[in-house]
Amino acid sequence: MKKLLLSFVLLMLLPALSVQAQKKQVYNDFSRWSLGLNGGISVFRGDMVSFSAGKTYIGGQGGLQLDYQFTPTFGLSLTADMGQGKGSAKEWEKGFKIYPTGESYYGTTPEAGFARYNDLYAKVKYFTVGLHGDFNVNNFFGKKELRRWTVLLSPAVYLQKFSPKLYKKGDDKRFDTSSTLDNDVNLGLGGDLALRYRVGKHVDLQLKSGLAWIANNNFDGVATCCTSKYNWLANLSVGVVWKIGNNKKNGNLMYATARSVAPVILPVKEEMRPVVKEEQKTIVKQEEKTVENVVKVEAVEKTFPELPTIHFKRNLAVIDTVRYAGELSRIVETLKEFPGVQVVICGYTDHTGTDRVNLPLSLKRAEALKTYLVSKGIPAARMNTFGEGKDMSVDKQDIYTEKARKVEVKKH
Repeated sequence: MKKLLLSFVLLMLLPALSVQAQKKQVYNDFSRWSLGLNGGISVFRGDMVSFSAGKTYIGGQGGLQLDYQFTPTFGLSLTADMGQGKGSAKEWEKGFKIYPTGESYYGTTPEAGFARYNDLYAKVKYFTVGLHGDFNVNNFFGKKELRRWTVLLSPAVYLQKFSPKLYKKGDDKRFDTSSTLDNDVNLGLGGDLALRYRVGKHVDLQLKSGLAWIANNNFDGVATCCTSKYNWLANLSVGVVWKIGNNKKNGNLMYATARSVAPVILPVKEEMRPVVKEEQKTIVKQEEKTVENVVKVEAVEKTFPELPTIHFKRNLAVIDTVRYAGELSRIVETLKEFPGVQVVICGYTDHTGTDRVNLPLSLKRAEALKTYLVSKGIPAARMNTFGEGKDMSVDKQDIYTEKARKVEVKKH
């Protein structure tokens, strides 16, 4: 019974494992690693806050990121950032008292040496290391063929280390000279929202905003009896991302759409390009005969015209016979007008996806037109079909558009 149950489970899992193996093989055609450099501004909130009662303080932050893409939808990234910011008292805390040790005092008769929150400002240096899960939002919403822009949602866990100091506003002298506050490394939660734009084969530009909760209640140099649930650190940065191992043939896996990898579940022939045997034309030698006293009249041979192009929707090999009724009619009439002409039908795709996907799809498009022409009375023996894959003849701005997804009919 156990063996029968195990056999049944394996039978159920085999198709899924086969699909995953095929997807993994296609994913290997893409680069997965990228390295980024970011820099921008930062603000924080604790007992001291960047948007204080008397002044707004804007800090700075910079760092590195290392990304690895598991699938077009999900990846992991490791970030390391260093920054510095300033803050002062909130409106309702301006009159609160603090000692040089950083300890707050809420009584009415404090000992000598205290200062009021409003007379001080905090300077906080920090270093954070974050582990992010990166979700490509473009694969959940919107048109999947718009692959130049990418939106990433990245929840994260952080290791945080803060080094705060308090200063007097009047003379900028240190106030907490004997501070003994605990500012060990602590854990924080948060994440980033990034907008990434592909500017080239190897480079992306990035606009990123992040927010992290701070569990350390002493991070700003002030000890308090309040909880740390309202403490946070936020940043807004711009960056440059270099896609490691990217090349002309495939690209980074982040920009591979779900559609571009879906066809791997279909069987694909081993040969990458169909082999079509060319039919040898019969060469008939005509002997020239001299006829006396006869005026020779040369017949003007009609030239085989250039035929219209049929275009296709993304990832489809179905001809829209309503939209292209005029073009199809012209092709049929021309082939009937030139019954002795052999033609080749060449199919093309846009530059989305890899050759493993595009070559079979381009051949299907060529065969779809051949099937249509046969149904209209054109002998199949007159037509040879080829799948050319990506259309390399279109302009650079059209490589992802309908202009590249086409079938052409030409004289052999």
